[in-house]
Parts: sequence; structure tokens; C-alpha cells
Amino acid sequence: MRASLLLFSLLFSVLSFYGCAKPQGNTPVSQRAYILQMRDNTLAELYSKKPYTKDLVEHAAGYGVFSNISTQLLVFGSGNGYGVITENGSGKTTYMKMAEGGVGLGVALTDFREVIIFNSPAVMRQFISKGWDFGVQGDAVLKSKKQGAAASGEIPFDSDIIIYQLTKQGIALRTNVGAEKYWINSDLNYY
Repeated sequence: MRASLLLFSLLFSVLSFYGCAKPQGNTPVSQRAYILQMRDNTLAELYSKKPYTKDLVEHAAGYGVFSNISTQLLVFGSGNGYGVITENGSGKTTYMKMAEGGVGLGVALTDFREVIIFNSPAVMRQFISKGWDFGVQGDAVLKSKKQGAAASGEIPFDSDIIIYQLTKQGIALRTNVGAEKYWINSDLNYY
């Protein structure tokens, strides 16, 4: 019975990972437009909740905004998403994908947005060119589209990077050790 439950958890996580979070649209042009709209809406929400962040974003080397859907059932968790990095100096955008995976105890199905502020141009370029891996998380979330609570917020890694998470909707009660990986979306970029 225990092996069946673990297998079901793994299968559930894998299926969720591949099917949930990708930008809407049938063409690269419509998908880019959808991602830019998500970026603008997410920044507007962040600025309304934490007005001081507008100044942080405007004076940074650049920023990334990502949409992610994450699931966990008992032991295994996974998620995936998409986003865009905007370089403030040039206005250049780089479209990216993201994925996460981990093990831990809990249950979760969350839809969240992540804003990454890059104060260092070198760190931003490294993030774009090499992707990034990190993670250890704990969540306590119960939120519908209109109401609920979420324990998430600012995650300062160092003076070069600040990350804000905004939970759109979902339920989570988990502790998890895992990683997030970011990489360039070759289908949506011009180079």
C-alpha cells in the first residue's frame, strides 16, 4: 500500500509538472504578449502591496517576473512555469522557462508569481546565460482568487538579488527540499 501511494504521488507530480504552466497562445507572438501582460499585472500587484518595490525595480540592473504552478502530494513535488527578464538599461527582454522539483512532506497545489530584482548586471547576465538552481522552502497557504492567506514575501539572497513571491491561489502545507531551475525559452526569443 505504501509503495502504491508513493508511486501515485510521483505520477501526480510528474503529470502536473508537464501540463500546468505554459503561456497561453498558439504562436510565439501571442505567447510573448501573454507573458508581458502577466509581467505588467504582477508588477502592478506587487507595487500596490509593497509600494517601495517600484523604486527598487526601477533602479535595479533588471528584473524577472515568473508565473509558476506547483504541486506536491505527500513526498514528491514539482512545478513549472515561464517568465521574462527585462534589462532596465536597454529594455531588452529574455523569455525563460522554469521548473522545480523536490522531496519533503506535505500537500500543495499553488499558483504563484515571482519577481526577481537584479541589482548586479553581472548576476543578471549569469542568471540568463546559465540559469539558476536553488531551494529549501516551507509554505503555509490557503488562498482562493478573492480571499485567503499566504505566508510568503521577500526573500533576500544577498544585495545583488531580491525575490518577492505573490500567491495567486492555492493550498499548501509542506516542507520541501528541492531546487528551482531557470533557462532560456528558445522558442520565444529572437536570437
